[in-house]
Amino acid sequence: MKKILAFTLLALFTNIACSQDNDNELEDAPKSYIQNLFSECKEYAELEEVASENLNTYLLHCINEELETSFYKRISSLPTEE
Repeated sequence: MKKILAFTLLALFTNIACSQDNDNELEDAPKSYIQNLFSECKEYAELEEVASENLNTYLLHCINEELETSFYKRISSLPTEE
């Protein structure tokens, strides 16, 4: 019984460790996808009437939320407009 419990706990902790490692292996999002998110988030900001002094923070937060949802790496700065 102790061996079964030990193997079960070992398997459980191995899965947890592997899932944490996978978080570090997120890919960068394609630039075209980030540009699309940037455009969408700008539209959301207009609809929500975000103040200009808060716009960059809002856009970065909006883009990163969508990137996380799609399992891509977060960005640290806003993309340049094309």
